[in-house]
Amino acid sequence: MIHHPEFYFQAEELLPQHFYEPDNRVIYTAISLIAKDGVRTVDAYNIIEYINSTPGTRAEGAKITHDQIRDLIDLSITIARSSPEEYKTLAHNIINMAFRRDMLHELRRCTQQTLDLNTPLSTSDLSKEVYDSLDTVITGYSIAGSRVTEFRDKVDDLWQEIVERQEGKSKGIPFKFPSLGDFVQIESGELIVVGAPAKGAKSMFMLNEAVDILRQGKSVMYLDSELSSRLFLCRMVSHLTGIEFSRVRSGRYSEEENERIKEQLAWIKQQHFIHIYMPIFNKSEIYTAVKKADHMFDGLDVLIVDYLKPTGSSNEAYTVYAELGALTDCIKNEICGNMGIAGLAAAQLTSTNKLADSAKIARNASTIMLMIDKTPEEIEMDGDGSGRKKLIVAQNRNGMQHVDGEWINLDFNGNICLLEEAATKHYLEEPF
Repeated sequence: MIHHPEFYFQAEELLPQHFYEPDNRVIYTAISLIAKDGVRTVDAYNIIEYINSTPGTRAEGAKITHDQIRDLIDLSITIARSSPEEYKTLAHNIINMAFRRDMLHELRRCTQQTLDLNTPLSTSDLSKEVYDSLDTVITGYSIAGSRVTEFRDKVDDLWQEIVERQEGKSKGIPFKFPSLGDFVQIESGELIVVGAPAKGAKSMFMLNEAVDILRQGKSVMYLDSELSSRLFLCRMVSHLTGIEFSRVRSGRYSEEENERIKEQLAWIKQQHFIHIYMPIFNKSEIYTAVKKADHMFDGLDVLIVDYLKPTGSSNEAYTVYAELGALTDCIKNEICGNMGIAGLAAAQLTSTNKLADSAKIARNASTIMLMIDKTPEEIEMDGDGSGRKKLIVAQNRNGMQHVDGEWINLDFNGNICLLEEAATKHYLEEPF
């Protein structure tokens, strides 16, 4: 952790009390606070400052000196682990040893109590005492980390949530496109995947949704495998100001337009928004980044992934298929599910408008939507103002989905990075 404080987020179940040596408890607490604050450099000065930042660690770490910390840092150079997997193994070893110590302590106490014939406990009382003591240790180290409750204890809260949804007080985040509200909303714990062909405006869809979600007062993390933060900002400014992307990037805009840009830059700086350019997705790096954002915002609302693709470590078909499945599973279950974050991800369609490696993605996605170009016949059929793209809710676990011939019309203006629901809606033609 001295060399990689961000590893803290890989095993947050490791707690200070799991360390046997008191000094290690205090130092671990200090480095975990450093990690939560996003500080990348860990040195003797930082550790001592964080030890003194809270009354508890200040008292327990009063005898820890700068020289001790420096010696520890020097020693760490030769023994430090460099990968999250190695760190997690060591963290779980510490937890395992702590569990054994606590269990041994309780077993010895129970043994003494059992051998003490002067103890006025009946067989049933003694059995309960032993069971409760051991159960306290076991549940304290439970992987689930949460209390198991009977369903009856949750019924009232669950029904209240159901009633609120019935009354339109849903906790979900509406999409930018109004007609989508009849099918799906962006909800915590769920992963929505939007598929589009190569160069089919996947990133534009994600950008438009990111801005719309921010306008609703929510926090957003955007993981981008395509665009650097500089180019993403150019697109974002073009979208917000209505100035062509090419002119925003080249600087060919008027003084009046420059003022509009400044106004939107000021708005962007007020938002709880993170954009990370990550050309090759790595599960551990994604998990760590989301954990940091979750701490930074005191709860991250939405994670946007642009787009779902394998890590690129192999060209072998089965390996690529497995990597994509593992990445999708990590985002849906380890991040969205376990952390209560809403997920929105883009994916690439094949030349036949099928979701690439669809089985792996469909298994984890709550909703799959397809955004594709309309045919000339479809454009003519829908008429003026109907747009050139159509959005289809193809699979949906949480609501309705489109039948053959149904879709939502979208109007796309790539020059200003704008995607909107078309003014003219599409209606399914019923046969006579």
